[in-house]
Amino acid sequence: MFRVILSLFLLLHAPYLWSQKQGICGNVVWEEGNRMPGPQSKTTTPKKIQRELYFYEPVSRQEATMRDGLYTEIRAVLVKTISTGPDGTFKVDLPPGEYSLFSKEDEGFFANIYDASGRINVVEVKAGKFTEVSFRVNYKAFY
Repeated sequence: MFRVILSLFLLLHAPYLWSQKQGICGNVVWEEGNRMPGPQSKTTTPKKIQRELYFYEPVSRQEATMRDGLYTEIRAVLVKTISTGPDGTFKVDLPPGEYSLFSKEDEGFFANIYDASGRINVVEVKAGKFTEVSFRVNYKAFY
């Protein structure tokens, strides 16, 4: 009986298990308010949040329009969109390469890390591996 159940499980889940060879995984957290350390400071623990994540081909600053800390327009190729779990975790299968990662917010898209070439929040995927990231949505925080 155990073999039958195991066989059915593998048969139903095998395409999913075998298809995820590489990509990006991690979590999304929310930070707001005063994040400065000090005796009068009461910083809170980052809160795990559910968000839609957008994966683009690498986006330069010139290919995006920003207003009030959020991107209102991204002129690049969108590769994939996913939703995180309620606890902010995610795992997305992507081909090897580089991707700009953004979260969807009410007023636009968020990302705030830039590389030396001025590309926005670039994450590299290597063949056969998942790149782990902790994405901090902190446009309402100050440091």
